[in-house]
Amino acid sequence: MDMLQAIRAFSRVASVGSFTAAAQELNLVTSQVSRAIADLETHLQVRLLQRTTRRVALTQAGERYLSHCDVILNQLAQAEAEASEVGAEPAGTLRIGVSASFDRYHLSGLLSSYLERFPQVSASVTLLPQMQDGLPGDYDVVLLCSSEPPGPGIVSERLGAVSSILCAAPVYLARYGVPKTPCDLKQHRCFDHAGDVSSGQWQFEGPFGHETCSVGDPILHSDLSDVLADAIEAGLGIGPLPLRAGMQKLQAGTMMHVLPRYRMQARNAYVLLSSPRSHDKKVSTWVEFLKETLPQRLVRDEAAFTPHLAPASGDEAMSAHDVQKRGNQDA
Repeated sequence: MDMLQAIRAFSRVASVGSFTAAAQELNLVTSQVSRAIADLETHLQVRLLQRTTRRVALTQAGERYLSHCDVILNQLAQAEAEASEVGAEPAGTLRIGVSASFDRYHLSGLLSSYLERFPQVSASVTLLPQMQDGLPGDYDVVLLCSSEPPGPGIVSERLGAVSSILCAAPVYLARYGVPKTPCDLKQHRCFDHAGDVSSGQWQFEGPFGHETCSVGDPILHSDLSDVLADAIEAGLGIGPLPLRAGMQKLQAGTMMHVLPRYRMQARNAYVLLSSPRSHDKKVSTWVEFLKETLPQRLVRDEAAFTPHLAPASGDEAMSAHDVQKRGNQDA
């Protein structure tokens, strides 16, 4: 008796409820399927199926045996898929979903380098307006940025820390004053990242250690850094921007660094997967590529920009005179 063929025949008959239909799926004749299951029942010394002229049904023993057969067949299919991919080049379309919260500055460079390394792969990148529970079925991977890890049951890999800096326009600070400590922020109009469970509770590391400050109900929530940047630049309030985006605004002179003695809690970049070990080589190589390269880019950003953020002793953002002067120029 071919035990594997008998198990496959039994599994298909149980699934489709017909010897004839199962035989067609397996490219066998009905008598071969019937004989395989009869031999299997003889070998096990138990009846697995109840046969009538109208239907085929599992016995209690058959139900138990089927659950084990399904595990065996799934593991075999997994082993075959892994073996066939050894040495094979990744190919096909890589479907990437990008949460609005993800800092997309590095994405184009990373993707270009990956596609150059694996020319048989193409990519489809879609911005996700709102994250759902779990990985959306239309994507191989999803990229997001959050101050909290993904929920239970979601397979994810942490890619690194994304630093933010607190920014405001000179015209806003001239009108409402310069915050001296995190607690002063509750007296200001603040913006925040949408979707974070810490929304409204900002955490800082400063001269006196770790501080958590409530900024109340922010007047604007958005996971799009461009939206936050536009609102900040327009003088509507104070808000966090990714380190690189914020530094570009500071260097252009359109924004000022608020509370430069304090570092905001970093958010983490994650890649979400459909399973802990993907057997799709384009997915596994993309994830490994991200893990190798994105952390290095984030560290380089820190090294390049952080020295320029250190305030002179006794300064907070800018002197009141300079703030007023800049505010009058921008008004």
